[in-house]
Amino acid sequence: MSRITAIEPQKRRGNRRSIFVDGEFAVGAHEEIVVALGLAVGQSFDSDRLGELVRAETVRKARESAIRLISYRDRTKSEVRKRLIGSDYPEDVVDEVEEQLVKAGLLDDEKFSRNWVKARSAAKPMGKTRLMWELRSKGVEPPAVEEALEGLDKDTEYQLALETGRKKIQKSGIVDPAVKNRLSSFLARRGFGWDVIAKVIGELVNEKENEN
Repeated sequence: MSRITAIEPQKRRGNRRSIFVDGEFAVGAHEEIVVALGLAVGQSFDSDRLGELVRAETVRKARESAIRLISYRDRTKSEVRKRLIGSDYPEDVVDEVEEQLVKAGLLDDEKFSRNWVKARSAAKPMGKTRLMWELRSKGVEPPAVEEALEGLDKDTEYQLALETGRKKIQKSGIVDPAVKNRLSSFLARRGFGWDVIAKVIGELVNEKENEN
């Protein structure tokens, strides 16, 4: 039976360990994995133990990749999964990493969706339709999308559309049919419904007429 004869720090990467089996180098691993697996000199070491070590190393590397990814900005579970699978990590490894990050609170689609809607409403107001499409395109499941959009009722959506419309036509005459059409198309692309758009156009026309 083969046995671990030495576990030594690597010269160039101090957080990694070289594992020697029967006096010969067998494999390198992060110190975190050595501790997690309880590897020690004198233990038996066979193909099963090697497979366990390799998988643990793969999970660790995948987790580090995921954490780097979400350090730049929040991501959905789907976005992280696609990136890891695209980097050729096995699906079972990706499943395990996702579970770890969800438990740690680093992946939270409900929180992501709420923050997304809040940020959009503040910087670039959108209607429910557009927001729903954006979140679904990021892989957020319908229940999380619906929960995030609960606060965006008809009155709120109308006020956002009205504010956006006012800014868009500051230097234009809304009574001009061409301007109305452009504004309608613009608000539609932002995801506002036609009933809201019609109401906004009517209000802006009234405001312009009352100015004269």
